[in-house]
Parts: sequence; structure tokens; C-alpha cells
Amino acid sequence: MGNKIKSVLFRILVFVLSTKLIWAQQEISYKSRPVSFPAFLSGVVKGNLGYIANQFNVSIAKAELKASQVFPDPEIALTYGYNEDRRLQMGQSFEAGLSYPVNTANRRGANIALARSNYELSEYLLDAFFQNLRADAALSYFATLRNQRLFSLQQDIYKQLSELARADSIRLASGDATGLDALQSSLEARSQLTEVYQSLSEFQNSSVNLMLLQGKKFIDTLEIPSGNFPVKQREFRLNELIDNSLNKRADLMAALKNREVSEKNLSLIKANRAFEFNLETGYSYNSIVKNEIAPAPAYNGLTAGISFPLKFSSLNKGSIAAADLAVSQSRTAYEETELQIITEVIMAYNNFVAQNKKVEHYNQGLAEDALKILEGRIYSYQQGESGLIEVLNAQRTYIELQLNQLEALFDYTSALIELERAAGIWDLSE
Repeated sequence: MGNKIKSVLFRILVFVLSTKLIWAQQEISYKSRPVSFPAFLSGVVKGNLGYIANQFNVSIAKAELKASQVFPDPEIALTYGYNEDRRLQMGQSFEAGLSYPVNTANRRGANIALARSNYELSEYLLDAFFQNLRADAALSYFATLRNQRLFSLQQDIYKQLSELARADSIRLASGDATGLDALQSSLEARSQLTEVYQSLSEFQNSSVNLMLLQGKKFIDTLEIPSGNFPVKQREFRLNELIDNSLNKRADLMAALKNREVSEKNLSLIKANRAFEFNLETGYSYNSIVKNEIAPAPAYNGLTAGISFPLKFSSLNKGSIAAADLAVSQSRTAYEETELQIITEVIMAYNNFVAQNKKVEHYNQGLAEDALKILEGRIYSYQQGESGLIEVLNAQRTYIELQLNQLEALFDYTSALIELERAAGIWDLSE
């Protein structure tokens, strides 16, 4: 009688725990809206706030280019002279002068060239930002897809373990299973639920990140991936990837343009230090002088001349030396960027080859074979021909292979994205 009471209490305990845990899982609920990979990337391009903010840099540089095209302003001088006309009757005078600065080194042209290079540099920097944003967004999308499938897989595993625990509680009541086996299967199910909770949290958080990348505010609806991992087999040639990266990587083009900006800045500094002068012309009018000692008639006067500053400041060569060093620095930075890009391509290629082999390895039916073994172990266990430990070991092997296969698929996709990022190509959204 005591054993029967324990058996009934154990069954009630398992049922209550299972019901409570399942209900706890259902407390977190969000609306979901499927989004395809191309639609997601389109949303990133249109709504990413960081990308929009960086676009202002191009607009600012364009405005500065337009501002650099202005000509130097001429100067007008107006002078009025009152020569004690009321007391001495010496008359009055009025003078007007016009001057225009002239730079012998074409400072305006050097300023325009520098502004144009800065404008082109801002475009390359924006393009480089976009290339990295696109790759990072793609990684986030497929990470969310992995987390989504991982959550679904953890749910399936929990369901399987819960069904096994319920079956063992029934077999315990009928005397076909021991109390330890029933407790073990119940413990495995409860332990698995923590993995369900964790995978749900990671899936929801990664979905929220997808909305952040698109500049969308989260209210009660999560966008979840509706696409699939890339399954199209791609063949790459390392030499072609390196050549393509050196021709299309926006950050390398930006480094090259930055070197040009340094050179144009040096030219502008030299132009500012070059000889310059002001062309001047003037007109004057003097009224009649009625003074009895020195009378004079009214007359007009014209003047023309040239003035130039004495540039003693040009004796200081510090600004030219600094600009010249900046040119050398930008050239070294370009060489470093080029070397870094080549290294990134080689490393990304090696990783892609390795991840491709892993996917091919898991595609050889490892998970399918593990499932067959698991089903056989469960049948033998139900027939009393094997123990629970064999079933749990087979189940762990099957679960581990499924998880590893999912991770291998994601790692392959990540390696593909990083390789295309490094090589400056993109065909994932095609």
C-alpha cells in the first residue's frame, strides 16, 4: 500500500511540475511579423539611424566644396575730409578706393581641389560604413534565425523529455519502471526547460536587435526571420578575391583618397605662403578752396597702385613640415590598409573553406543516424530490454548532433559573409 501511495504522489508531482513549467513558458508572448532577408536589408538601408547620420557628412562636404568656389572679395574704402572749411575755407574732400587681392599660387584653385578631395573621401567613408553595416546586419539576421531554430529545437527536446517522463510515471504505477528511472526522466525534462527559457530570451533579444538596425521602435511586435541559411555552394578563387578587394574595398579607396587629401592640404599651405599683393585704384574729389592765402579750384583725382604684405611669417617652416609629415603618414597608412586587407581576405578564405567542410561533414546523415539509434533505444527501453541511461545517452548524442549541425550552418554563413566583406563583394541578397 505504501509503494502505491508513493507512486500516486510521484505521478501527481510530475504532473504538477510539468504543468507549472509549461505555463511559465507561456507567460512571455509577443506578436511576430516574418521578414525576409532582402526586405530586412532594405529596411536597414532606409531606416538605420547611424547610416542616415553618416550621410550628413557627405552633404556637409558637398556644401563645403560649393563654399570653396567663391572668389576673394574686393575691398572698397570711402573717405570724407573736412578741412576746416567753415573757418579757413580750405574746402572738403571725398575719396573712394577699390582693392582686390591676388595670390600668385592660385590659392582658390588649391582650396577647391582640397574640398573636392574631402567630398570624395566622405563618399568613400560612407560606402565603407555601408559595407560594414550590411555585413553586420546580415550576421545579426542569421544569428536571429539560428536562435529561432535553436529555440524551436529546445522546445522539441523538452517535449520529448516530458513525454518520456510521463510515460515513465505511468510505467512506474504499473510496476514496469523503477522510481529512480521515473525521477531521472522527470529531472531531465525539468533541466531541459532552463535551456528553453535561455534560448527564448536570446531569440527575443536578437529579434529586438533586428528592429534596432532598421531604426524601428519596439512596441509589442517582433520581426522574425522568414528566410533560410544560404545553401548555394559557392566556389571562390583566392587570387581573384584579393584582386577584387584591392579594387572594390571602400576603406582602401578611402585610405588612397586620404593620402590625396594630405597632398592637397600641403599644396594649400604652400599657396597660402606664396607671394600675394593687392591691386588698388581710387578716385578723389576736392572741392574749391576759397582761402585768400592759397585758393585752389575744385578738382578730381585718380590713383592706382599695388600693395603687398611683408611675409616674415613665411620664414617659419613648421606648418609645411607638419603637412609634409602628414603626407608621409597617409602613404604609410595606405600601405598598412592594403596589407591588412590582403591578410583579412586570406584568413576569411581559410575559415570559409574549413566551415564548408564542417557543413559537408554534418550533411552526411549524422543526425539521421543518431535519430535511428535513439528510436531503437526508446523501443528497447519500452520493451524492458535496455535501461534509461542508454536512452538518455542516445538522446544526448542526437541533441548534440542537431545543435552542432545548426551551429555549423550558422558558422558557414558567418564565414561566407566575412569572406564577402573582406573581398568587397556581395551576392547574399540575390
